[in-house]
Amino acid sequence: MEISDDINAGSPVEDEFEREIVSVFQETLGLIHIALVSHYQLSEQEATELEKDLFVWFRRFCCRPGASVRDNRPYLLVACCQFAREYQKYIIGTGIRASDARLASILDREPADVAHDFSRSLGLYEFRRSDG
Repeated sequence: MEISDDINAGSPVEDEFEREIVSVFQETLGLIHIALVSHYQLSEQEATELEKDLFVWFRRFCCRPGASVRDNRPYLLVACCQFAREYQKYIIGTGIRASDARLASILDREPADVAHDFSRSLGLYEFRRSDG
């Protein structure tokens, strides 16, 4: 997924905030993509479209007062799992796609629990990145 480098002209604080949102999203995108394609079994095209929706959601979510953009990353992973779960349940429910045991197993889990597992993977990933 490509996120536009065009950042609306605004104050330097707004520009920095927008850059941080893009940065955190881009840093998390690999894990999001793995979750969508490998675990939730979405096609590449479905994953790309969902990633676009997630970016819009994450940008809006980060505008809420309270936590920093980086502190909001776990919520991005929960939203990813929630979006993918609901989408797959809809697709399977309408008969467009069949489920297998592995997909059924992940769809039966709560999105927050699945996201927690992915968050641990992200922690390991960040540790490896800072090492090299």
